[in-house]
Amino acid sequence: MKFSSVAASALFLFSTSALGFTTSNRSVVSFLPQTKSIQPSRASLPSILSQKHSRTNTALSMSYTVGVVGATGAVGKEIVGVLENRDFPVSKLRIFGSSRSAGKELETNFGKVTVELFDDDKARECDVVFLAVSGDFALEHAKKISEGEDGAVVIDNSSAFRYKPDVPLCVPEINADATKKSKLVANPNCTTAIGLMALWPLHKLFKLKRVIMSTYQ
Repeated sequence: MKFSSVAASALFLFSTSALGFTTSNRSVVSFLPQTKSIQPSRASLPSILSQKHSRTNTALSMSYTVGVVGATGAVGKEIVGVLENRDFPVSKLRIFGSSRSAGKELETNFGKVTVELFDDDKARECDVVFLAVSGDFALEHAKKISEGEDGAVVIDNSSAFRYKPDVPLCVPEINADATKKSKLVANPNCTTAIGLMALWPLHKLFKLKRVIMSTYQ
């Protein structure tokens, strides 16, 4: 297994909540690396994370450091809320913000978290990083965070990479395998993601040629 399972599971948690769906613990764990036992084991940790962190193989102890950039905004708060309400295995939550937010303390289910001033190198210390920021910010920093074997898996919520051929555009219930291509993953516009959940089974049956979706928000 590669880092794709981590990206897919993180996307799955966020997208199902944002779309109003519910998931069981079993559905979440299904995205994570598995051993013959029911619980995931560190022995099967995605290879990219194993290379990044030299840790002892201990069953039942797999967990990840998760970073959220822009967590004080509306989208960032929702991501933190999803992580709190679902069973994604967070060992440590790190929240990054601007100079206006840095130093603030936030109460979370993972304990009290102090907002850190964003820095590429600090973000790279995480296993998974959610970007809840502008497209311009994502274009400047996303690849710096994810590049190299020691980079983080980055899931960008902006429109910055949605049309980039080298960055997978992923709706995890449909194409989770696409995350094998890159440690940087884009997710679709919210309207697109919701529509695709209904259109995907129709496409498999009838092969849709073109879909035009309009939203007025």
